[in-house]
Amino acid sequence: MMLLKYASYMTRVPRSGKKAVRISEVITDHGASLGNLLQRANLLMQVERLVAGFLEADLASQFQVAAIRENRLILISPNASRATQLKLRAPQLIKSLHGAGHPEIEHIDIRVAPLTEQPAVPRKKKDLTPAARQALDIMAGIEADTGD
Repeated sequence: MMLLKYASYMTRVPRSGKKAVRISEVITDHGASLGNLLQRANLLMQVERLVAGFLEADLASQFQVAAIRENRLILISPNASRATQLKLRAPQLIKSLHGAGHPEIEHIDIRVAPLTEQPAVPRKKKDLTPAARQALDIMAGIEADTGD
């Protein structure tokens, strides 16, 4: 019984003497390093979504926002041809970002490097084989008979 009391006491009071802090406080405290990191990641994701929205669908999936340093937005492209397409659109992207509430971005740098997350390849729809179509029709007929 004494051992159980001791173990219970140790779990409630930190031994280091430091105050216990809730995870939610650490995450929402933007003065803490984790809070700063999450805030920065959210900003980068927001800017990436904005830039993707300004581009054609095929080009929108071919870049990632790497960083925002000083007044520069740094994009990563998987190959030189996509990087060139992004460079040609950079002046218009800057104007669009200014209009979307990011006037601090004055330059866009594009670097060629493999993307950390490969874009999903759209799957082609295949037609059902006659046998599969027949099996589905039979199942639909059975379902309709039991549903009445």
